[in-house]
Amino acid sequence: MTALAFDVPMVFDKKKKPSTLTGDTLISKVYSFTKETYYDICLSKEFLNENDKVLIVDDFLANGHASLGLVDLVKEANAQIAGIGIVIEKGFQNGRSKILEQGIKLESLAIVESLETNKINLK
Repeated sequence: MTALAFDVPMVFDKKKKPSTLTGDTLISKVYSFTKETYYDICLSKEFLNENDKVLIVDDFLANGHASLGLVDLVKEANAQIAGIGIVIEKGFQNGRSKILEQGIKLESLAIVESLETNKINLK
């Protein structure tokens, strides 16, 4: 919906290289705290190059590993990073600081400050 709203192309990464993805591929290794495992995110080089300016959009931000993995893909393609947009950020985890340390603009629609028994506290 973000790409549609801005009337720009959209590219999405895959958590596993599909058999249909052939040719040169950008790959970044990302740790999933939810699944307690590493996985490779990948994107065909034909969809991203040095002339592109990329806004990374993701559903959740916790420790920042997925977002920073996407940053790695963009940098590997020599493209520019416009920023990162997050739907829900877990503000009590360190993902925000890791992204800001890279000098990347970050915006979140909702920031969860804490999770308590049957209660979510938003910023």
